[in-house]
Amino acid sequence: MAETGKDQAPQESMGIIEASQLKLLEPAELRFFKHGADLRCEVKDDRCLLKAVVSRCFPLSKPLTYFTLRDGDRKEVGVIVEPAKLDEASRKLVFEDLERRYFVPVIEKVRVARELFGVVNWEVDTSKGPCKFTTRNLRENMVRPSPDRIMITDVDGNRYDIPAFSKLDALSQARLLAQM
Repeated sequence: MAETGKDQAPQESMGIIEASQLKLLEPAELRFFKHGADLRCEVKDDRCLLKAVVSRCFPLSKPLTYFTLRDGDRKEVGVIVEPAKLDEASRKLVFEDLERRYFVPVIEKVRVARELFGVVNWEVDTSKGPCKFTTRNLRENMVRPSPDRIMITDVDGNRYDIPAFSKLDALSQARLLAQM
């Protein structure tokens, strides 16, 4: 245990060996199920997670492989390398949960991008239908994970993806460039 100060409670520190150990989870040993709104998971011969949190390790480059499984306290249980090998019911629940967590509509067309009083009001067509949103300071709310890909975050924290800027129509490209 490491002590942080005279008036503070001692804290346990994790050694570098413990921090570097990665536990790979076999899909056949996992069973996911719902309890109310919570996703739960039974890890065969180990434990039952009353609140299972599944996240993508590489959400942009490998969205269908390498999922991390954490408990309700966000402590990592392990990594599911091949989630497609989960049993059908578990796979369905995990992918539904991820779909909600990683809901990122793809912008297919920019209809309006109008700046007014330091904010930009957008009207776009997305993979999920027409959408209106507002951004502040696009330079801080836009990232380019690759040269042709753009991710935009609105004032409410919602994210929008443009996977291939070069494939947008010319007018959409011009409207977007005018805001950059």
